[in-house]
Formats: sequence, structure tokens, C-alpha cells
Amino acid sequence: MPKPAILEKLKGFFKKFPKGRRPFQADEVELALPCFFIRMKRDLGIKDSHEFTVVVPRAEFRKKIDEDRKTVEYEVVLNSITVVHAPRHPPAGPPS
Repeated sequence: MPKPAILEKLKGFFKKFPKGRRPFQADEVELALPCFFIRMKRDLGIKDSHEFTVVVPRAEFRKKIDEDRKTVEYEVVLNSITVVHAPRHPPAGPPS
């Protein structure tokens, strides 16, 4: 049997949705990096499943400091950040 604290968290979660028609799918992601911020939220009222993916294959942060312990240069490298929200389709047919 779930503990009361868990039940309260679940009640709080479901209070976020308006009464009446509720979304079948709800997702949210926030990606915060230096110099970069993405937030994607979706509430879908359809039953078809969707792919929801965030990919960060490479993120580099460098700071160069001189002999006097003063920052000289910052370098930020963000490469191929991808956010995907796409419907999944059934297979076209049996594999050949």
C-alpha cells in the first residue's frame, strides 16, 4: 500500500491538469547549459504514442586563466543538440 506522502505527491501531480478532458500524454524537459536554455512541454489529448527525446552528444566548457589568477578567456562548444517530438508510426509491414 502506498505511503501517504506518495499519495499526496500523486494528487499534486494530477491537480496540474485542468478538470474535464485530460491529456493522454504529458512530458516536459528543461535543458540548461551556460549560454543556452531549452524548455519543451507538451500535453497531448491523443492516444497515439509520440517520441520525446533530447540529445546532447557534445558539450565542452573551458576557462583559460593567466598567471595572476585572472580569467582570460571562456570557450563554449555545443554540438548537434537535438530535441525531437515526433509521432511513432506502426511498421510498414513484416521485415523482408
